[in-house]
Amino acid sequence: MATSVQWHGTRTEGLELVQALSRYCSCVFGAHGLRVSVCAPHEMLCSDQRAIDGLLFSRRIAAQLCNEEFRPSETTTEVVARS
Repeated sequence: MATSVQWHGTRTEGLELVQALSRYCSCVFGAHGLRVSVCAPHEMLCSDQRAIDGLLFSRRIAAQLCNEEFRPSETTTEVVARS
């Protein structure tokens, strides 16, 4: 049963995803240029909507998560200032 995957990101995000996937592509092509086997990243791109949505979600909140993780909280700053 073939599944249909729809990209919900921007064109730029889609192009960047394709670039990233191409770095890890291990598809095998025959003598006539036809694809003999599909690598795992391309298989995911064509068949796993949940994974694609998760990648997009993660990409969009990555900066926010880094800021929250590495920015000192107000409580920590207040405790250090009192010491």
